[in-house]
Amino acid sequence: MNLCTDQIAMLVAAPGQLVSVSYLAAKPDVSLMSAETAGLTINHGLAEEIFRLDPDLVISGTYTRRATVNMLRRLGRRVEEFAPANGFADIRENVRRMGELLGRDAQAARLIAAFDAEAAALAAAPPVETAPVLGSFGANSFTTGGGTLENEIVGAAGLRHLGEELEITGTTRLPLEALVLADPDYVLLWERSLADPSRATEILRHPVLDARFGGERRLSADSRYWICGTPLTLEAVARLRAEAGGGTSLRPEANR
Repeated sequence: MNLCTDQIAMLVAAPGQLVSVSYLAAKPDVSLMSAETAGLTINHGLAEEIFRLDPDLVISGTYTRRATVNMLRRLGRRVEEFAPANGFADIRENVRRMGELLGRDAQAARLIAAFDAEAAALAAAPPVETAPVLGSFGANSFTTGGGTLENEIVGAAGLRHLGEELEITGTTRLPLEALVLADPDYVLLWERSLADPSRATEILRHPVLDARFGGERRLSADSRYWICGTPLTLEAVARLRAEAGGGTSLRPEANR
């Protein structure tokens, strides 16, 4: 019933073990595993449609529709909830727990071992004071700080994270003026949001972003690798390191 747990379940489950995944998991613009949903029933998080499938186990996220979760439990269905991953340790734990719930401990262990090996191969030295600073800026001016998956991805790529530099914790709004005054080396925007014509994304097309963060100072990322904490998340680290990892700040004053 949840995009992130759907993808972990598809990585862990045995063939034929999954009955249904959410409609988001089948959308190629938000899911990295949309092709793997072929042959599965697609649900929209409604208790009626899930109950009719007669599942032994329902897997949801802690922010999944509460009415559906509560109704399914009242109907005697087992529902297990997963909190969003806020770091690589959470990814490992969620994969391990999924393996336990699905009776696929060995497959989960293989995924975790492969994740650890890839993370070790990608490992960068902890960012130093002269490392470039990256600030993310999303729809409705949202950004993140410490204690988030994004922050860990940025650090693993050898960069400093503006949210952490500003002592932000979790997710919050960052006024455009504050972003400009902070003047990070790079601004990270989401490819999917840039193509969205909604009011929420108008801020991403503000002229000051082009004026201050044009050319090499603007990075765009595939949000599918960042939004969910799964073993596939390490691709975000690899791509970010290839674009902006290592080196020193682009701003002369930061290198004094």
